[in-house]
Amino acid sequence: MEETLNLLKARVEKTIGREMKTPRDFDFLSARIYALTNTHISATTLKRMWGYLGKEKNHKPQMFTLDTLARAAGYKDLNAFANAAESSSGSDFINNECLKTSALALGDVIRLLWAPDRTITIRYEGMDMFTVIESVNSKLSAGDTFHVSYIINGEPLMLNCLVHEGGTPTNYICGRTGGVTYSIVRSDD
Repeated sequence: MEETLNLLKARVEKTIGREMKTPRDFDFLSARIYALTNTHISATTLKRMWGYLGKEKNHKPQMFTLDTLARAAGYKDLNAFANAAESSSGSDFINNECLKTSALALGDVIRLLWAPDRTITIRYEGMDMFTVIESVNSKLSAGDTFHVSYIINGEPLMLNCLVHEGGTPTNYICGRTGGVTYSIVRSDD
């Protein structure tokens, strides 16, 4: 069980793109778990699980907490995660939240985040094409264009036919380790 728990914690960290090292990380994780599962797990419970609170190293988490963490990592529950981990062959079903870009309306704005502290805001131009409208700590620039068909939370994102600063089209990967997270930007954000 301890090996499965360690694998689950690693998978959750990969899904959210952040290692649990500081109290702020656990607050962030608690908020991301709620966003992904609509279920609240307190930062204190998460600290216990990760052994951050030194005096509680032998903490045994509740099954509800483990199932919720597995769901945040893209699995139905802990059993589904354990079965996938046991038979891991480098292939897996994608259960993470997924955005099919063709379902977007022209002009929709998406924010992409990946480690360490990279953020781009993109606008949908139609036919799976996007324009970067803002870039923070990223190699991409405002005005760059690219094609993407799907954006999957917690997975790396391949930008196809990226035209960076007017150059020759190329491909680019965001979130190679840890994946990306996305959110649709509402007009009141």
